[in-house]
Amino acid sequence: MDDQTPVLSPETERLSRSVVQNQLLFSAGYALTTGGFLYYFASHLGAGTRTISILLALPELVGVLAVFTPALLILFRNRKRLFVASSILARLFTVLIPAAALLPDDDLRLPVLIGALAGQGILQAVAFTAYLSWLSDLAPERNWGRFFARRDIARLAVLIVVPLLATSIKSQLRTSAEFWETIGYIAVFVIGNLLQLVSLIPLLKWPAVLAERRSSPDDSARLDDRQPRPPLRAYVGIVLFSWWLSFFQGLTQTAFFLITYRQLGLSLRNYYLLTGTMYALQMFAAAWAGRIGDRFGYRDLLLWSTVLVATSVPCWMFSLNGDPRWLIPAYMIWGLFGAVNLALQNLLLKVTPRHRNTFHLAFCRQGAGLIAGLTGLAGGFWLDSQINPSGVRTEGPGALEPFLILLLISFLGRILAPAWLLLIPGRVGR
Repeated sequence: MDDQTPVLSPETERLSRSVVQNQLLFSAGYALTTGGFLYYFASHLGAGTRTISILLALPELVGVLAVFTPALLILFRNRKRLFVASSILARLFTVLIPAAALLPDDDLRLPVLIGALAGQGILQAVAFTAYLSWLSDLAPERNWGRFFARRDIARLAVLIVVPLLATSIKSQLRTSAEFWETIGYIAVFVIGNLLQLVSLIPLLKWPAVLAERRSSPDDSARLDDRQPRPPLRAYVGIVLFSWWLSFFQGLTQTAFFLITYRQLGLSLRNYYLLTGTMYALQMFAAAWAGRIGDRFGYRDLLLWSTVLVATSVPCWMFSLNGDPRWLIPAYMIWGLFGAVNLALQNLLLKVTPRHRNTFHLAFCRQGAGLIAGLTGLAGGFWLDSQINPSGVRTEGPGALEPFLILLLISFLGRILAPAWLLLIPGRVGR
């Protein structure tokens, strides 16, 4: 194999710019409508441990319905049209999330929020499946590493700046009145939703299929079709890896939130400082992984980066003594998720059929999400049964034992996950 990094064609460069513009706008909106803002907003509305567990797991639980994307393509005819339509419908559900705070009946607020998040999660999963399959056709396979790395870098750059800026503005406007704090959350969600809607504009000019590329004698898409299909065990290997890893990562979803929000009492601003550091490191990891992947492949890159990321879990164990400084190395190690996410996505694209891979993508990605959601609920509900209403058992020698048990099980599972990648032949991983 040629170890020289393939050059991006002018057409791919233009497509990359459109994707980066889309990702900058979408990620800005995403940062304001999910993650810390969503979970702190839910806590503001009175969400308990079990409700938080549901909210953490819900997008992944309902996202498995994206396996019906191929059926929806019969109705919408192409992936671009399905991506745009699903994205717009998802924004309609997002509007209901802040609207829940304005309901006169307090008992309805959290159910409405959960229902809105479920609808948004289903549609967004369908949209992303169609989007990823569509882009993998528009961009040549030999350039996937750097092409998708640029997209990831744009997303991460926004996730550093926007949450911190929004949190600072919100802190400046904070008053002692609960009403105005609620209005602040609503304003953040509305702005975020509009940004996600506007993000569609840069991609609208690109066709559903690049016909001129397929008709060209040196067209990469046609060359890809002539290549032998990867063996079935390659796809099985990446599915088993994804599902296994999701199982053990899901176990600690609620534990991480409770440690951060309740055990350590981390403010929203400090939470975003930590995540900002993580995203900055992920940018460098994604850029490095993109170049390495284009030259040498993704299997070994994914294997070793997954092992290294797993070493973050012991830092969370040490933080249980009440010292938030242990979260700094944990989040820094999580910076390697930039390599893990890129390598996993591109390796999945390599082991699935070109042009007809929406089911394969959804089955692997959303199936993994379903598993993470279920284990997230199981871990959260089990923790809820072990801790007192304040969030953490603070008395007795076994006060933090439930957290340690979950973290230890998760750590062992994460370390073992890369073994499934050995099912993928080395030539396919390249």
